[in-house]
Amino acid sequence: MTGKRRYVITLLIWIVAAAILSLAAPGSKEFVKPNQNSGMPSDEPSIVAAGKVKEYFPEGGGLPAMGVIHDEKGLSDEEISKFAEAVGAIENVPEFKDLNVLPAEALIGQKDAFLSEDGTTFFVPVTLPEKMEGHDLVVLMDDLKEKVKSGAPEGLEINWTGPAGIAADATELFSRADVVLLLSTVGLILLLLLVIYRSPLLAFIPLIGAGIVYAVVDRLIGIGANAGLFATESQALSIMMILLFAVITDYSLLIFSRFREELKVYEHPAEAMKEAMRHVKEPIFFSGSTIFLSVLTLFAALYEPYRNFAPVFAIAVLVMLTAGLTLLPSLFTIAGRKAFWPSIPNKEEKAKAGRRTIWSRIAQAVAKRPAVFLTVVMALLVLSALNVMNYRESFDLVKSFPDDLSSRQGYEQLAAGFGEGELAPGTVLVRSDNDIDPEAAVRLSGLIGELPGIERAGFQGQPVSEDGHAARITVTFKGNPYDQTALQAAKELRDKGGSLAGEAGIRATEFHLAGESALNADLKEINDRDTVVVMISVALLIAIMLGVQTRSIIAPVYLIGTLILSYAATLGLSVFLFDKLIGQDALSYRIPLYTFVFLVALGVDYSIMLIARIREEKRNHDLHDAVRFGIERTGGVISSAGLILAATFLVLATMPVNELKLFGMMMALGIMIDTFIVRPLLIPAIILLLGKKSGI
Repeated sequence: MTGKRRYVITLLIWIVAAAILSLAAPGSKEFVKPNQNSGMPSDEPSIVAAGKVKEYFPEGGGLPAMGVIHDEKGLSDEEISKFAEAVGAIENVPEFKDLNVLPAEALIGQKDAFLSEDGTTFFVPVTLPEKMEGHDLVVLMDDLKEKVKSGAPEGLEINWTGPAGIAADATELFSRADVVLLLSTVGLILLLLLVIYRSPLLAFIPLIGAGIVYAVVDRLIGIGANAGLFATESQALSIMMILLFAVITDYSLLIFSRFREELKVYEHPAEAMKEAMRHVKEPIFFSGSTIFLSVLTLFAALYEPYRNFAPVFAIAVLVMLTAGLTLLPSLFTIAGRKAFWPSIPNKEEKAKAGRRTIWSRIAQAVAKRPAVFLTVVMALLVLSALNVMNYRESFDLVKSFPDDLSSRQGYEQLAAGFGEGELAPGTVLVRSDNDIDPEAAVRLSGLIGELPGIERAGFQGQPVSEDGHAARITVTFKGNPYDQTALQAAKELRDKGGSLAGEAGIRATEFHLAGESALNADLKEINDRDTVVVMISVALLIAIMLGVQTRSIIAPVYLIGTLILSYAATLGLSVFLFDKLIGQDALSYRIPLYTFVFLVALGVDYSIMLIARIREEKRNHDLHDAVRFGIERTGGVISSAGLILAATFLVLATMPVNELKLFGMMMALGIMIDTFIVRPLLIPAIILLLGKKSGI
């Protein structure tokens, strides 16, 4: 096949594949499921503890929800009674037969147990079926809210929180945001391409390519998830979509830039594209390969949400890489010179002849004073990186929700009325081969209550199991149960528990601590381990790929070193800016790892493009001029691609979940640092100062 025919057939294959998959295969979002065991291995102490509590005290099973009413002026007896009656009435509704709720008489009779001391907050617990999750949970919670609201006094504000309310709100947040995220991403990329290149067709070609690729990727992920090969989650799918559109746009701009150069030499578009791909296929291949290997490292993580990213992104990257080498060249070739309308490449180049661009000035400045640029840039990056020491991690999911969300409002009202520690108490379970004396359990409760970080310890329900071999103690931590202080207190309690049981007169064979604080203490250890393993793996794999591309040992060292420094500067600067500008003094524990994987994997793309062009120019020039021409001739396309990539990730700022907002803003900041500081200034300065030893 010669000429355009080959490219037309390639395009048709992609379109047919996308159409068949769209009609015959399920979509990825159909299989979004919550993580089992909160995403942690089943042998983690907190998970084992929860299982033991359920084994010896099965009456406490189920998924709790809490209906909360609040009035700063104080709640009236009538409001409390009417609300209790509205909740209690649901036990007579057939669709709520699986829910466990106290009768209205019991709620009113035990009013003081559910009413805050200042009389402003009253809550009612409702227990949902334990296996309720995803869309089914959202529907059930919506029906519950509507039924209770219809029976409660008109105008009474009711918020629903607790694990069930929080999980339902989280599921609904992501489902509502998907369409907005897609439209915002497409609209922003289209706008930026039109502004930068002023060519309508050129603006649509990357989006057409991304649309076809997304259709294929979405269904391939759906096929894999349907077959049970892996699990999917909303967060992974949202970020995958952003990455897909951004990377396809990057590849499009790289191909477009070289295609335009070759159209000055070759009259026929097919011949120009063949020559263009001869030069850009290597950077595209290595770019896709580094991203692919980077996401594969997430398979080594113990935390399930990290592992769930790996198959989703691996499939997406493989399809994107294939599209970059086949689909996108076909789209540009078929469009031909019309892709550049209203500006024709040859005329445009003639108009620019003899005129220095900003990138030619930057290239000349860096080439003239590499030591100065190296010193200044390194000083700025290191100074920013030092602020990483002020990083604080957060495990509080609710604080990531919008302020006006029902589950967050209810959570904060309960925290203000009853104390933060009451929201997520821990459960100690002590097992012995001998019968446990209830008085010994009381003594153990007193000893636990004296530990640092523990507000109090006591009993809810029966203290000793029916077989007499297990005791259960409820533990309330001081302050926020998701804070580092509570997590540390949970670890110390678990460490000292066995000796405390012996001191209380219980010959304990097992000591367990369940609850949110214990769970997050385990999660912190897992996250610390996963972060180290994944970061080292990503750095090593990318270094190997860079070594293969450059055929050098020295080049990968300074290239990966600059990427890591760029990441550290991004994290440090983000910690400072988020604290000073938006009052965010702690970041979700997941953000640093996600940012590292994607920022390093995407940042190395631009280094690969720059190095590939410098090596090409070096065939006809000395190293000094090769570096100068490399900066000048890739500056426009890489800066445009980086700007679009940063803006695309910034679309995540429209998401209602704060964790994704901060991740998107941090990624945008990091990409801008890499695009406009590290790649055009720092890396060329290092190459020039090392000279022949640079490995280029």
